[in-house]
Amino acid sequence: MSENKEQRVSTFEKIHEFRQICHDLLWKWGNTLRSFINKIRKRFWDFITDFKVVKIAGLLVIPGYLGLVFIGVIVAYLCGGTAQNPGEYFIWTNWISDLGGRAFTPAPYLYDIACILAGILTIPFTFYMEKLFAPLPNEPWSDNKYSRLRYRISSYALLASIIGNLGYIGVGIFSEDRSPELFGLIGAHGFMSSLAFGGFTFGAFFTGWLIVIYDVKVPKTIGFYGIFGPLITIILFGVYSNPLWEWLLLFSILLWIIPIALVIIRKEELQV
Repeated sequence: MSENKEQRVSTFEKIHEFRQICHDLLWKWGNTLRSFINKIRKRFWDFITDFKVVKIAGLLVIPGYLGLVFIGVIVAYLCGGTAQNPGEYFIWTNWISDLGGRAFTPAPYLYDIACILAGILTIPFTFYMEKLFAPLPNEPWSDNKYSRLRYRISSYALLASIIGNLGYIGVGIFSEDRSPELFGLIGAHGFMSSLAFGGFTFGAFFTGWLIVIYDVKVPKTIGFYGIFGPLITIILFGVYSNPLWEWLLLFSILLWIIPIALVIIRKEELQV
């Protein structure tokens, strides 16, 4: 009996020891993985918010995107058109997405590339604005006096803008010719377009409030426009739902992004 008892005790001790070893290994691996993820995240953050990266991306996306869209419109006007009236492409009769459809233009890839390019190259600017407008307490230029409201508005602006960035990349990937249905409810292209327009609109809305409420060294007029400009336009687009208002919505977003990008790049250059 005593031998059996000793064997059971020995077995329990071994099981306990094995569990402890597994626990220690998992804890060690977990810490290693967490440390690795934190390092990758920090490197990504340092890279994506580096002013040189932001400046290069900003100066590339403005002429790159506008140039590709402009060329795409010219090509569609000269060689494409509507299905009913070939050779007649106008922004008041054609949706923006028609630039990515072979039924309307012989060069749909121009608009696809423009969307992907714009979505990717505006990501650094999106993160940089959060870093600039609501820096964390451990940032060297932070005065540690920012309110919770400021951080919340900044987070909403970041989230909405990232949705806009990813949505616009998706518009280029899932063009009018490549638009599978999602859950039988909406085409992938329409879904991505909604994310892009909605994301950029509300990104401008929340960022505009940051500019208006707080001293972020950006003209208040830009902030007021960010709050009301794209928002009013997207509401009117929802009401009238025609190609012209979709183009006006795009222009309203560009009238927000381009000025604020140029102002921030200029002001940061003076401080470097």
